[in-house]
Amino acid sequence: MAALTHVCMWSDKGWVHITAEEASELHPGGKVSACSGLFMCELCGQYVTLTDGKINRRYFKHSLAEKDKDCPERTFGPGCSIHHNPQEHELPIRIQLRGKSSFFFELGLVRAPISTLSKDFCLVIKPKGVHNYSRKYRKERLRYDDITYLDIGDHPFESYLLEFKNGNDQLREFWPREVRGIEPNGTLFEKSSGNKLVTDADVEMQKEYYLLVRDGFELPSGDICMKLVLQKRINFEFWKLYTVSARALSEEAARFFLQFHCRLTEEPASLYPIWPLYTEGKYILRHHQGTMYMMIHGNVANIMTFPSAEIPPLAANDKAFKLYKISCHRRQQLISAVRVHVLQYTYLWQENLSQEGVIPEVSVTDLNGKEISPGETETLPRGRKLYVSSLFDGMLVVKGKHHVIEQRKIQANEKLLLDEISFGRRIQIFVGLDIVWQLDFEKEKTAVKDDEDALLQQLTSKHGAVIPVPHAVRNILAGMGNYPKIYQWLQKCMKNGIMHEPAYRRLQSIYCKING
Repeated sequence: MAALTHVCMWSDKGWVHITAEEASELHPGGKVSACSGLFMCELCGQYVTLTDGKINRRYFKHSLAEKDKDCPERTFGPGCSIHHNPQEHELPIRIQLRGKSSFFFELGLVRAPISTLSKDFCLVIKPKGVHNYSRKYRKERLRYDDITYLDIGDHPFESYLLEFKNGNDQLREFWPREVRGIEPNGTLFEKSSGNKLVTDADVEMQKEYYLLVRDGFELPSGDICMKLVLQKRINFEFWKLYTVSARALSEEAARFFLQFHCRLTEEPASLYPIWPLYTEGKYILRHHQGTMYMMIHGNVANIMTFPSAEIPPLAANDKAFKLYKISCHRRQQLISAVRVHVLQYTYLWQENLSQEGVIPEVSVTDLNGKEISPGETETLPRGRKLYVSSLFDGMLVVKGKHHVIEQRKIQANEKLLLDEISFGRRIQIFVGLDIVWQLDFEKEKTAVKDDEDALLQQLTSKHGAVIPVPHAVRNILAGMGNYPKIYQWLQKCMKNGIMHEPAYRRLQSIYCKING
């Protein structure tokens, strides 16, 4: 049996790579059985044996008693590169809660070239080996520009078949014939998105997941935190849905997630596009160049593309990242991060990015429900109050003349009350970094009908008590830039240090009219 080279051992930092020589130093002499759980194959996640070989050379090998023989090193030999069909990705399945007592599943169809399909096209989704239980969807139900989630019912089935009526084989590049479903012994889902974790997926500490398992599951203890969400009877079986998380990076917690074919780690596998500019959707990166630079992070054995493309690594750090340059030869191209199974994948779509984004819809109304338009207004709303709502999470910002007065979060589809509105305020609504709505409340300015010579005559003709020039005159001077004659007269008064009190009162009145 061929010696294994992709082997890891549990440490206080998680699973770390180890050679047979290093393992021999830690465990000198004798055989270390796979049953000990000390060494694990990095490619298939099964425990392996450290055994003696010829000429006192020790090596790792798989156990003959293993039920799962699906390991690339077992098939292709030691030191192999991963031979994997990048089309063998799993379409996303997600779980959705229906109230407090039920759930159902949705199958996600990634974006595909469906515009050329006939109106008679029909997609049939049915459980493998189950009759009289299928869902049919016509072309109108599918989205061309994004992922389409389709209801596949509330029964957990282990696999689903996808059949086309009046379709074409090109769709098989995007939608496989068979999709893995729900494992009765336990299936993990991301709690935030509801998406099912793929086989051999990475699990992070302190992050909550859903665990769906058939009744009879033994609850763990220690570093695993589990809470029952709901239980549901389906035919003659009870299914239970839990939230589950790892409190610490421990071997006990790691072994718990291994039984569901997932690995606890501090560095989950990730795909990061670096260049060129792109827009990102679910499982899709849109770009308009012949080359894509991609960073791969975490424990990833290889990356692959379909159709195949040149992917030389430009830089590598086993513990941090690998940087690849991907030559894009087709409009649609699949790139996959692979260990034994596909961990993550995305489609690279070459298309023109010069598209105008749609401004997110927001609603601003007064107490009467009247829609308030953005721009400028010289009227305060009734009660000096406004209601704000948005389809997306955002931020409400209230500004004064020189500073931000208030910032409040806007929750999607929830009404937010803004009160104590006054003149001199600017109301802005942000979604992301974009200002999608803005309104300025400006007090109506009274026009000064008299010309500057007449105004100056009024000021200089005033007599009465003489007073020291008030300090406020300096501020008034700054607002008289468009009235040079009055400006010069004020400078002269300030230089002399005195002015007539009636002239000062008239000056205040003129200033208020000019500056509102």
